Amino acid sequence: MNIPLQGDIIVSKSSCMNFKILPSFLVLFLTGLGLIHAQVIINEISYNPPESGNDSLEYIELYNAGASAVNLDGWHFTTAIEDTIHGVSIAAGGYYVAAINAAAMQHVFGIFTHQWTIGALNNTGETIRLLDNTGTLVDSVAYKDKDPFPTEADGSGPSLELVDPALDNNLGANWQISGNGTGVIINGFEVFGTPGAENSGGGSGGPAVTINAADLKFTPKDVVVKVGDVIRWVNGDGELHNVNGQQSEYPDNPASIYSGAPDASLWQFDYTATTVGHYDYKCDVHAGLGMVGTVNIYDPLTYTDFDLDVLRITDGVNGDHLFDGVPTRVTGVVHGINFQPTGYSFYVINSDNVGINVFAPAPLSYTVQEGDLITVSGTIDQFNGLLEITPDGIEVISTNQPTVPSQEIDLPSESTEGSHVFIVMETDSIVDTGASGRNLYGKNENGEQVLVRVDADSEAYDVIPEPGSGFYGVDGVGTQFDSSFPYTDGYQVLAFYFFPLPGFPILKADAISMKPNPAQDNLALESELQINEVEIHALDGKLMQTVTLGAGHGNINISALPEGLFIVKAITKEGIWTSKVLVQR
Repeated sequence: MNIPLQGDIIVSKSSCMNFKILPSFLVLFLTGLGLIHAQVIINEISYNPPESGNDSLEYIELYNAGASAVNLDGWHFTTAIEDTIHGVSIAAGGYYVAAINAAAMQHVFGIFTHQWTIGALNNTGETIRLLDNTGTLVDSVAYKDKDPFPTEADGSGPSLELVDPALDNNLGANWQISGNGTGVIINGFEVFGTPGAENSGGGSGGPAVTINAADLKFTPKDVVVKVGDVIRWVNGDGELHNVNGQQSEYPDNPASIYSGAPDASLWQFDYTATTVGHYDYKCDVHAGLGMVGTVNIYDPLTYTDFDLDVLRITDGVNGDHLFDGVPTRVTGVVHGINFQPTGYSFYVINSDNVGINVFAPAPLSYTVQEGDLITVSGTIDQFNGLLEITPDGIEVISTNQPTVPSQEIDLPSESTEGSHVFIVMETDSIVDTGASGRNLYGKNENGEQVLVRVDADSEAYDVIPEPGSGFYGVDGVGTQFDSSFPYTDGYQVLAFYFFPLPGFPILKADAISMKPNPAQDNLALESELQINEVEIHALDGKLMQTVTLGAGHGNINISALPEGLFIVKAITKEGIWTSKVLVQR
């Protein structure tokens, strides 16, 4: 039977289990009748195994530290999980394991366990309470995912083990991470634990992530670690592989990473992260077949600079952003307005049209202005799938900078999240979402469903095209709102403004050249197409100027326009071209 564990799972050929199969259906030692109460404690906890989504390897281990066996009939867990034990006893020095998924435990650890009834362990910590059959509290542990409890137990592979059963198990310093490896690697982390057996001597922490080189790929392909972490690569299939991230191959790498020449043995290569930055690497033999990866190292005590296209990296499966929680700096031009007047929710986009939402419940001293080139220092966050940075500080580098041209798309996606986009669609329905704004549902020119979010603070809010008004253009930013994991849905466009379309197709950005930008008093357009007419609109859609050209090039006098950002629309027989120009004097 195949047990569906959650995530990328690899069983190393060179690893072996260090567990015994117990003959009983439950992991315990049975004695006979007439057992007396003894000291039963919560001895091991696996609260966040390295799986994606719903965990299947959560468990709680009880240990009888007394000299006599104990009848557990009627004993029950409360608060964290709900489960009642029936008809079993635990011998002196014996163990009892309750798990969220008995089949998964047998598959990974090779043992039989009891599967609890309701609930799951909280990944950030909570109190586990064990009561006897009279409702008297026997033991409780308030574990946490932060110091003084070992933080490696929070999603990095090992369970929490009590160092000594005689110690107070509510003190985090009395817990250690398990040092007993299983050889099972999930999402790049090896699973460590001793359910139903004596606790290990403790783990050294091991690697922060284990990358499997097998099947012509590195799994996981992209990793984010902090300074001091150990990254481990293993050859999982016995083919010719190596890790080559030398600066001779990748000059932009901050330092060299190199395992040596390709080797077909089941090798292991450890690298300690020391120099911050973004690293590319490859397998020399199979790079042409896509066997490449990246390592990203940050310093948790300061801001590490990463390009926005790097910060956008997800796990490639669940839309989970890898840089979540990383302190960094981002630089870009403000596009659009602040959609959260009581705080911040605005977008900065770089020259490659890669952007990020800047979000804070309360504002700093900076006042949002489109066209500002700013650097934001803060921490990466992910909200309903959307990549954000929570600012600690915002520095204005310059003002009145041009925004990047919008990218014409058919549908918003992960690749357009935070980017300046343009989409052609028609309205099917409009749904009010209270005081915050409206959701506009429609179809693109291919008949595919499109969702556009129109914020109540946007100038587009009062000019939403009604159903039956035909196709029109939406200029805005790609965004996402997916309320549940995995974050692979809910892609939408947050509208800046709408464009009416008189039945013409939209031309590509390079169809017409417009110079200079920023401009003062004159604007030159040039194209291989004949430009019939040029319209210049304010951002609220108001027509400011119309010029007839009737040629492939022409100069437009814009001296009468005030300073600011304007929309330029050029009309040809082949279609409509739009862009923005910044008038600056």
